[in-house]
Amino acid sequence: MTSRPRLSAAIVLLIAAAVPHASGQAPRPAMPRAGVGPADRPVVDPAAADRGRHVWAAECITCHGAQARGTENGPNLIRSVLVLRDRYGSQLGSFLKKGHAMQSGTSSTGLTDQQIIDLTHFLRQRIEDSLRGSPVFTEQDILTGDPKAGDAYFHGEGGCATCHTATANNLAGIASRLSTPVDVQQRMLFPGGRGGRGSAATGGPNPNAVTVTLTPASGPPLSGVLVEMDDLFVTFRDASGTIRVVRRSPTLKVVKNDPLQAHRELLERITDKNIHDLVAYLETMK
Repeated sequence: MTSRPRLSAAIVLLIAAAVPHASGQAPRPAMPRAGVGPADRPVVDPAAADRGRHVWAAECITCHGAQARGTENGPNLIRSVLVLRDRYGSQLGSFLKKGHAMQSGTSSTGLTDQQIIDLTHFLRQRIEDSLRGSPVFTEQDILTGDPKAGDAYFHGEGGCATCHTATANNLAGIASRLSTPVDVQQRMLFPGGRGGRGSAATGGPNPNAVTVTLTPASGPPLSGVLVEMDDLFVTFRDASGTIRVVRRSPTLKVVKNDPLQAHRELLERITDKNIHDLVAYLETMK
């Protein structure tokens, strides 16, 4: 299966505390907010999302819940890395075509390609609804965690202390520098920006950009900010800003460097409790 690493973290920016309004029927933005998420963030087709809602209700809602946030029988798909990386069925389609038990008792292999695409629009809409700026987003009090438990997770299972301390790597006074706990939470989970052309604050190189170095069998190595990589080509932006496309071969060594890899991996295992405990701990860093 073709692998397509992306410039930005995973992910799409979601807020664990975001809860849609009860009505859930407010008009949604036609396009994602500018500057949020990866550059290729999918655009929701409301008509496709509505069709996907019917498939969801018939086959998925019992295990994954009405808002795809999971139940005791199935995981939260809003936080699923597979779903966040999906581009119109590129990831979810491959998973479902392998066979997955659905609530009707049939296999997901029976879903049509269109039904799968519709499901991706429905799930993407659930993700968009969890973003600040969405018309159905409600910001709630997220300071419900235990600072001591957050401290323990930070220095233990979470592995945060491997790279961060309370006085270095952007954490010094973070609770004073960011206006609300929600901002602290978002910066903790998704510290990188989109793109890689530079830092908005300094105009210099983006320290969080995913870079790649290509070393051919002969000749000097090539390097730059990764734009896209698949089984056939590597596309990157070199130091001059020029986009370059290099065909992959058995003799071409490709090394990708992702400064935020640890954060991406954390998203796959961190729980909502861990998140709230960590935010409560970070809020002590005034």
